Amino acid sequence: MTAVLLLWVAACTDEPGVGVKGERDGNKPVMICAATGGLGIATRSGEGQVGDSVAIQNRTMLFTYPSYPDGEMASAKCVFDEAGFGYVYTKVETKEPLMWKDIYVKDKEKNLVEAVYLDNLYNYPVQEEILNPDFDGQKDNRRYLQTDNFRMMYFGKQYPKVADDTLGNEFKRMIAPLGTPAAEEVDIIWGKLENVGFGTTLQFSLQHKMAAVGFRFHSEVGELQQALNGDKIRVWVDYLRIWLETPGFEGKESTEGNQAFSRMKGEIYQDGQPGAVYSQKNVFWVKDSLLQPDETNTVFSTPVWVLPPDRSQFRVFGHRPELFIDLGEDKVFHGLFPEIMDWWRYDDNKHEWVEYKNVPLKFWPGYQFTFNVKLLDKVEGREIEFVNVEVTGWSTKLIERPVLGESGITNWDDLMALAKAYNKNPSKTNYRLMRFGMWSERENKWVFNLLRDIEVPVGTTLPEFNGDNFKIDFRGFHIKVGDTDITEEQLSTK
Repeated sequence: MTAVLLLWVAACTDEPGVGVKGERDGNKPVMICAATGGLGIATRSGEGQVGDSVAIQNRTMLFTYPSYPDGEMASAKCVFDEAGFGYVYTKVETKEPLMWKDIYVKDKEKNLVEAVYLDNLYNYPVQEEILNPDFDGQKDNRRYLQTDNFRMMYFGKQYPKVADDTLGNEFKRMIAPLGTPAAEEVDIIWGKLENVGFGTTLQFSLQHKMAAVGFRFHSEVGELQQALNGDKIRVWVDYLRIWLETPGFEGKESTEGNQAFSRMKGEIYQDGQPGAVYSQKNVFWVKDSLLQPDETNTVFSTPVWVLPPDRSQFRVFGHRPELFIDLGEDKVFHGLFPEIMDWWRYDDNKHEWVEYKNVPLKFWPGYQFTFNVKLLDKVEGREIEFVNVEVTGWSTKLIERPVLGESGITNWDDLMALAKAYNKNPSKTNYRLMRFGMWSERENKWVFNLLRDIEVPVGTTLPEFNGDNFKIDFRGFHIKVGDTDITEEQLSTK
C-alpha cells in the first residue's frame, strides 16, 4: 500500500496541465489529491502498525477556499476519478473548472493562500449567514435562521422520520454501518492546508472525525455458544448519543463550542450533558439477522458502525450506555458499558507504543472500539462480561472488511511472539496476550487458540513458557516438529 501511495502522489504532482509549485499563472484549474491517514494505534498485541494511507478515488468531496476578490469563503465540488485526481468545478453539470485566479491571495508578496479545506460534506456548502430577527433568547432561542457552514454547521432534521426518536426527529441521526452508502456522509473526513503556494497541486491528508464501534461475542456455556449461531439475533445499545447537535445549544452565539461541526477547525462539539435526556434507546447493530462467525465458529461479530464521538466520561454523568443481545427463546443478556479501560496508543514524541491504564471510557474521534463480550450463565448476578476493549485506528483492512476477526495463533512466528510476551508478564492484565486468546476466570488461566496447523522441520527449537497458568485450545489443529506432535506440557518449563 505504501509503494502504491508514493506512486500515486508522484503522479498527482506531475499531472499534465496542472499548476506546479512556483507557477503563478492564475489561468490554471485547481487540482487536488487526497488520502486518509492511519492513526498510529496498537494492535491487540501492543506491537501495532501505524495505519496506512488510503487514496480518495471515485468520490465527490467539497473544496472550501477564500474567494477572489475579498477572501469571502466559498465552496465548490471536487470530483475524484479512479486514478485519484480531484477536479474542482464551480458547476459540476457543465464541468466549469475552478481556476486559481478565483482564489484570494492574502500574502501577495509571497503569493500564498492563507488556508483551504476539503471534506466529504458536499451537501453542506458554505452559505450566507442569516440572523433570526425574532430572536429574544426566551420564546425564540434560534439566533440563526441559517448558519454559514464554515464557522458553524448544523445537519438539519432527521428525514425520513424514525419512530420513537428521543429528540423528536429534530436532528439528523449520524450513525451508519461502515462500508455502506449511508456511511459516506456520516463518516466525516476533513483536512486543511495552510499557506498554500499559488498554483500548486493541493495534497490533502484527511482525518476521520467520527468514532466506530463493533462487538464480538463468545461464551464458555455450550448452550449459549450454540445460540450465537442463530439467524434471528438482535444486538442493540440503550443510552447512546447518535446526533451531533444538542438541544438548546443550536441558537447560541459562541462559535467556540455550540455548533455540531466547525469546518473551519475540523472539530465536532459535544455540548450539554450526555445523559439520558440527550441519548437514544434501541440503537440496533444487528436486527433479526446473523452475527458474523470467525473461521472457528466460536466468536461472533456484529458489523462496525460509525457514530458520533463522545469525549465526556460516561461515569461522570451517570448514564453509561447499556448493551443488549437477544438470542431468541427468551435468552436476553445485557450489561452496562465499563467505566474505564486499558488501551495502547503510539506516542509521536517518544516514537514508541505506550499503554494507558484505567482510562475513563470515551469514544474518541478517529478510533475504532471493539468490545469483546462474554455471555455468562448469570454468574454473580451478571449476564455479560466486557472482557476487554481493543482500540485501533481507521485502517484499510477495516474499510475493506467491516467485521472483526478472532485472536489466536496462526503460525510459528505467532507462537514465538506469544511465548516472549507471556514470559515477560503472564498476568491476566497483560493486554499484549489478548492477541492470542482470552483470560478464563473459570479456569484461572490464559486460553490461547490455535487457528491453523503448524509444522516446522526436525531440530527446530521449541519456545518455552515460564509458567503454567495457560493452556492451548488446539481445536482439532496440531503443532508438529517433524513428525512429532507437540503438547502444551512440552512447551511449559513448570
